[in-house]
Amino acid sequence: MDSWAETDKTYKGQGGTDIPNKQEPSQELQATGFAPTYFDENGNLVFGDGVSAQTMNFILNDLYKKYRDLLARVNA
Repeated sequence: MDSWAETDKTYKGQGGTDIPNKQEPSQELQATGFAPTYFDENGNLVFGDGVSAQTMNFILNDLYKKYRDLLARVNA
């Protein structure tokens, strides 16, 4: 496998809303990453960030593009 989510696709949502298959994560999320699920110092369960399919598709698509670009440079 050398690509992921190359094709842009839009799903029709309720009320005619367009739902894309990829969505770039916010700058804050890119800077800090996903918050993990953990138990705090009082033993309370703290749920981490939920990750949407659109965000994962964007990240994997971006990584595969960069991977292919690096391969092209190495093989040039």
